[in-house]
Amino acid sequence: MKGAPAFGTRTGPVTLDWDAVVARQHAIVRQLQPSPHAFDASGARVYLAEARFVDAHTLAAGGERIEGERIVVAAGSEPVVPEVSGRELTITSDEVLFLPRFPESLTLVGAGVIGLEMAGAFADLGARVTVVGREPEILPALDADVAAYLRRILESRGVTFLLGARVERFSGGPGRVTTHLAADGKPMAVTADQVCVAVGRRFDARRLHADVLPLAMGRLGLRVDAHLKTSIPHIYAAGDAAGNQQLTPTAAYEGKLAARNALLGDVEAADYSVVPQTIFTTPEVGRVGLAHREAVRRGVRCHVATHDMRGASNGRATGEDAGYLKLVFDGASEKVLGVQMVSYAAAELIQLAALAIRTGAAADLLASQLSIHPSHGERLLKIFGHDHHEVCEPE
Repeated sequence: MKGAPAFGTRTGPVTLDWDAVVARQHAIVRQLQPSPHAFDASGARVYLAEARFVDAHTLAAGGERIEGERIVVAAGSEPVVPEVSGRELTITSDEVLFLPRFPESLTLVGAGVIGLEMAGAFADLGARVTVVGREPEILPALDADVAAYLRRILESRGVTFLLGARVERFSGGPGRVTTHLAADGKPMAVTADQVCVAVGRRFDARRLHADVLPLAMGRLGLRVDAHLKTSIPHIYAAGDAAGNQQLTPTAAYEGKLAARNALLGDVEAADYSVVPQTIFTTPEVGRVGLAHREAVRRGVRCHVATHDMRGASNGRATGEDAGYLKLVFDGASEKVLGVQMVSYAAAELIQLAALAIRTGAAADLLASQLSIHPSHGERLLKIFGHDHHEVCEPE
């Protein structure tokens, strides 16, 4: 709305109605929740209640005891809150989107996916946002040049980054919380209306009283094998409870797979070879396959192509003139091995890249595909072409 005059639309003063934002979020969540009646119609009994393990074959829920020959745990995850003094003054990503009052200033502890999505959203809505990260760069799972591109965009929109920093404690009170940290051996402090801890999520076995069972834990969830079977053979896990990849499509895939294996007897192993991911910042970040850094570490003979997408015709027309592509190819076959991108259409484009990897498509085939003009995809198809490739150099 603030940028509307550049497109020839005159508006009056633009203000934020936070109550309306929160109300709309609640409404959308309600609309997207599946109805229990749909499950009832399929012959499944639904208990809308907290479940607790009584023993390895029995759960208590809603005042009833439910026994199962096979059990699938798909109970999600909870935010991780570090054991730091004053942590009771902070909130997590579960609360930040539904705050009763919009924070004029916000400190986000964590420079990963959740922290950056919240940073971009609240900065765009007008908050003064500071992001504190332990690593020297944001999003350490990405190649550094891709992460740095996104960071510069967020900085241009007012987000402040304090990287390579360690949080030591929190102090203050409601509406004014100070984060005390150390960076390069020097003490620092930043004060904000709210401090949101966004350092990750983890399945908590205590929530289901699953900690009373001999269930082995992994790094983020229950330890499972390729068939999603836990250390107790008749109990399976899916989604964040399995702790493999904390993504909505992965959870849906694992839910179907775990149920199938529980019912039919371990008939299919999980396949995570090609999993596209998107970080919903503005612009978005997409990744799939092998990162350039990982390819070099493994000694893969590869080619790499990078491209700054600024200046594209559709970007100029829509005002979304930013983007960065990084593609990794097998040096011998020219098949696509990995793609990372910052783009206003990353969530859509990265799925095309995933198909290219899954089908073993080579660069010349992809580059020969006619593209829509103007579109975000035309740059991706063009950069697949061999003319843009460079031989990978050791980092």
